Amino acid sequence: MALVKSKESFIVKREIVDHVHVATFSYRLASYSDFMLPKARNLRGLMFREDTKELLAIPLHKFWNLDENPSSEFSVLKNKKIFRVTEKYDGSLIYFYLLNGVLHAKTKMNCYAEQADWAMDIVNSNPVLKSAIIKAINDKFTPMFELVSPRNQIVILYTKEELRFIGMRSMVDGSYVFENLPGVLPVDYFTMDSLESIVNVVQNYDGHEGFVVTFEDGDMVKIKTNEYYNLHHLRDGVLNENVLVDMILNEKFDDAKKVFSNDPNLSKYIAEIESAVVSKYNHFISVSNDFYVENQDLARKDFAIKAKSELNEICFGLAMSMYVHGKIDEVKFKIRFVNDKLWK
Repeated sequence: MALVKSKESFIVKREIVDHVHVATFSYRLASYSDFMLPKARNLRGLMFREDTKELLAIPLHKFWNLDENPSSEFSVLKNKKIFRVTEKYDGSLIYFYLLNGVLHAKTKMNCYAEQADWAMDIVNSNPVLKSAIIKAINDKFTPMFELVSPRNQIVILYTKEELRFIGMRSMVDGSYVFENLPGVLPVDYFTMDSLESIVNVVQNYDGHEGFVVTFEDGDMVKIKTNEYYNLHHLRDGVLNENVLVDMILNEKFDDAKKVFSNDPNLSKYIAEIESAVVSKYNHFISVSNDFYVENQDLARKDFAIKAKSELNEICFGLAMSMYVHGKIDEVKFKIRFVNDKLWK
């Protein structure tokens, strides 16, 4: 709570689960320097009961991408001893906790996320796994999984919904245990003993997000593929309406449609925006052009008066541009179209 009060980037989310008030500590747009405060790297989903202050779950600590900040630079990490290298899945972190003897799943920030519901469905259908998770929690560990699913696509496409076991974290001292649980597949392992070799392999590891490297001192680093970075940036652009509309207007979004063709929700979103943009843009140009063709022989004053009375403000400006300059400055109009959200 002291960290939350001292830094606006650290937050506590309060929820009620089975009539019990719980508190999850996490962060929002926290800087590297914020995470250098004592204990701050554990504010990544740490969960307590509010009444008894009992620790309910302690998921992965905060760690970064390679070369993202001073502590994750290649030069700093290159000589550290590697404990394991695993697949970095493009899914959702899911971890489990017990409350009044009942097993629950949650994401980093939400006890009621739909991804947590999907994870519980998987576990409830697998009594061996469910029993192993409950035993681990009773032994004071927090079991952690990656949920991958066609319903949960971020960038990489998965065809099967499943939980992959990451490891467990001790609720006593925060240490990690990576022995697999029965009834579930672990994250994929790779045999690579140097950071340099991992960096070389990841360059051509297309179709994947990348790797997570765990060092013998317990710290970790993410190393992602260039393909993933490029696709993630593309997706971020697609999800920004102004960027997407600019791509549509300038015929630069065919790659986006192809990349996300297997994501029905995103494809529908793109198609709806594209339809609105194309329809509105062409309408403005067409109406203005038709008016100009029919009235171009009028004197400028008469043309302007008639245009003002028959056209909306946008088409009036375009028609006047055609009358004065003989054409519409489409580069300028496209900028206005985006900035003023004229497809709405």
